[in-house]
This record gives sequence, C-alpha cells and structure tokens, in this order.
Amino acid sequence: MSEPKSLEGVFHLVHMIKRHMHEQIEQLDLNISPMHMRVLKIINKQQTCTAVDIAQLLNRDKAQVTRLLNELIKQTLIEKVPNPEDKRSQRLLVTSEGMEVLAHLTTIDGNMNNKMMKGISREELKEFERITGLMTENLARAD
Repeated sequence: MSEPKSLEGVFHLVHMIKRHMHEQIEQLDLNISPMHMRVLKIINKQQTCTAVDIAQLLNRDKAQVTRLLNELIKQTLIEKVPNPEDKRSQRLLVTSEGMEVLAHLTTIDGNMNNKMMKGISREELKEFERITGLMTENLARAD
C-alpha cells in the first residue's frame, strides 16, 4: 500500500466517523461537538481532572481548552470545584445533566462501534489497532 493511499484512507475514515457522530448527536438534539464529547468523557474518566490535564491529553493550548470548558459550564454539563490537592487550580466534575449526556454518548459510541466493526474479525481489529498505534507513535516522535 502506498503512503498517499494510506494517508487518504485514514483521512476518509476520520471524516466518516466525524460525520456519523455529528448525525447521531443531531438526532439526539444534543448541542455539543465531538470535541465536547471527548472532554466530557475525559473529565468523567479521570478521578481528578483539571483544565491543564485536558490541555495535555488533547494536545491543545490552554485558551482552546478554556473556551471548550466554558461552553460545557454554560450548558451545565460540567462544573468547577476547588482542588484540595492544589489551591491554585480547580477540579472539573461532570454534573447530573452531563451524566445524562454521557449516557446518550455511550449509546452513540456503541452504535458507531457496531457499525464500523461489521464484517471485521477480532484478528483484523487487533492488527488495525497495532498499526494505528505504531503510526501514532511515529508521529509523536516526528520532528
């Protein structure tokens, strides 16, 4: 497989995933983007999560993360509380409304996963995960 076709295949897959995610979110009448979804999931998964953690995990600058978090706060999906471990920062928590959205997102993720994996064997999926992991590592190390 030539490099340009591999790269084009990855772009096409990412585009299709984003398109289907947007469609699913719109059907549920959720006013959030896939990036908001990622942030909600991260906050929910991390026992102690701060804005700095989000910026590092997403490899985004603090201003972008602040805008994302402010939008989620405005929609009452997350809240900031004092961080007992560091008085200079605040912890992020998912609200009950945010937990409801996460429940919908879990359904969306399951549907997307089932649709994407149709006709793909476990061995093929493991190989795909191995290869994409290697590609990610290569790019992380690239100058």
